Amino acid sequence: MQRAWLDRLVSPRTGAAFDIDAVRVADDEVVEAFLVSSDEREVWPVVAGVAVLPRALRPHLRTQGNVYLRTPVNDPRLGRFLLGRAGSGYVVVAFDDVVASYRDLVVDPPAGYDTSPDPEHVTLAELLDTINAVGIGAVVGTRVGRSVFRLAARLGAALGFDRSMACTRRARNVAVTVEDFFLPGPRDGDRKPILVDLSRLQRTGADFVVAEPSALPLATGALDVVVVDARDGLAAWDDPVAVTNEAERVTRSGGHVIWHEALALPDAVVAAAGPWRASVRV
Repeated sequence: MQRAWLDRLVSPRTGAAFDIDAVRVADDEVVEAFLVSSDEREVWPVVAGVAVLPRALRPHLRTQGNVYLRTPVNDPRLGRFLLGRAGSGYVVVAFDDVVASYRDLVVDPPAGYDTSPDPEHVTLAELLDTINAVGIGAVVGTRVGRSVFRLAARLGAALGFDRSMACTRRARNVAVTVEDFFLPGPRDGDRKPILVDLSRLQRTGADFVVAEPSALPLATGALDVVVVDARDGLAAWDDPVAVTNEAERVTRSGGHVIWHEALALPDAVVAAAGPWRASVRV
């Protein structure tokens, strides 16, 4: 994770700043670290470049244990920290989401393969242009990350939040990979992997955090634009009002909150495109 983003993160419980004990750094990226909240005597990890900041860490590690048990860790302290807390819970990435998000970047698609961009990502980009979005942004409910790349392309910097470590790791891999990236082949074909051209994706400035939508690890008014999707990599929101209230908390006065129409929120709309609605933070 980029150090500039780490310096912006705060405790999801108290909002206190972290002391960062970086134990593995590579090319300006903090790959492994402990984030220490001294006022609470609590510690959250950075694993494989992802800050893991749910409000309740132990239940998260138990219910998504399969991801943490299979994630390579170099530092023995971090390994013991995770192994001592990870449970038998199981989460996976929905590969239909991966295909829908990145199929427009496919190289040499098979005959009949749909390479159209996900229309929701296209209309999000249109809405960002309409409201002339500027500054620093975030997406709540990133799934496999394409919406964060769309937002970063417009603003220059964007952070993604999702409860699923499996999805967040997938998005992070897209952000940092320098090797070939493949999508699974069509189910009705030979399933041969299909090459994706990531050089066509603007990835600079995008980063990802595991967090709960109602307890974002950011200070009040920290962002200029916040996008709230209808769901994340785990499920739809149980309480969309609480999620958007938290989005408003971390958006500065005069900034924009954008939400998916599926949330059925009553806020005043200043602009709309496709399923997206935008309001101005008072």
